[in-house]
Amino acid sequence: MVRTDRPRRPWILGLVIVLITAGVAAALITSEESGTGASDVGDRADAADQPAGPDRAEASPARCEPTESNPGGTNNYIPDAPEADSLGSGFVIQGIVRTAEGCRPLDGVRIQVWLATESGGEQDNRASTFTDSEGRYRLETDPTIPQFGEPNIHVGYDDSGYREVFIRRVVDLEDTRAKIDLNLARGG
Repeated sequence: MVRTDRPRRPWILGLVIVLITAGVAAALITSEESGTGASDVGDRADAADQPAGPDRAEASPARCEPTESNPGGTNNYIPDAPEADSLGSGFVIQGIVRTAEGCRPLDGVRIQVWLATESGGEQDNRASTFTDSEGRYRLETDPTIPQFGEPNIHVGYDDSGYREVFIRRVVDLEDTRAKIDLNLARGG
């Protein structure tokens, strides 16, 4: 009697492969690109791009939806980070902070930014910066590096007067800036 090591039911293996493939495809189709609710906010500046000035000011929208915190936004957050205008060079994080009710720019609001770069991890590479009279903030830093698979930036607000917001946004390695606006809602 000759014995073979061939499976008796090869269709079962085929069925398992089809089911696994279908499950992976469904997960990819329904998942977020970043997996943490973080949208990609980076871009690359070219020579024609200049920071918005009085002649290039952006119009305030008529309605501002409150910025919602997202999962992963508070990772490595430390209250009352020291104030700084720069954490290096080569990458700019900027945005406008407005009220959700009325879309008015907020002056003197403390925003905390933290990210991983070649010069330090999220715990070391952080600063608070304040908005100007037009609600704008700006912080220059070294370029971000991948942390947990993708380069990302954290921006947080946690002072009194408005609800706290902690967000995490992703960028590409080639990006040289990120624009992260916040719309703050009253209450706690």
